[in-house]
Order: sequence, then C-alpha cells, then structure tokens
Amino acid sequence: MNFSKAIAIATLTFGASFGAFAQAATPYQYGDHLDIAQVIAVDAPVNASGHASTATLTYRDSDGKVQKVSYLLPTTSANQN
Repeated sequence: MNFSKAIAIATLTFGASFGAFAQAATPYQYGDHLDIAQVIAVDAPVNASGHASTATLTYRDSDGKVQKVSYLLPTTSANQN
C-alpha cells in the first residue's frame, strides 16, 4: 500500500468516526434499554445553581456504533442536610 492510499484510508476512517461524534444526543426515557459496550465520554456541566442540568453520555454499542444519550443530572448540593 502506498502512502497516498494510507492517508486516504486514515482520512475516511477519521471522518466517519468524527461524524458519529457530531450526532445529536437522543433524550433518555425511563425504561430505555441501553446497549453500552464501551463508554467513550460523559459530558456533565458543572452547575452550582441548585437546578438539574443535562448531561450527555457518548458510548459504543455492541455493534460498534457510536451512540449519544442525554439525561437529567440532578445536583447533589440541594440534597444535603
């Protein structure tokens, strides 16, 4: 394999995986079945205002597809006595 083919394959592979990261997150509904084979990232913003915030979980399922799900993340500061 020559160098230009290697670069083309690397570019296509990176482009395909980058496109999966750009997808919108599906909102989680109670009872949804999540097929999580590998957690890639958890994006949970820091929120000190006492309100729940929306977190996003990026994961790879058992078929190898990258998925995103968003969910409400309650604050723990409001629950402390």
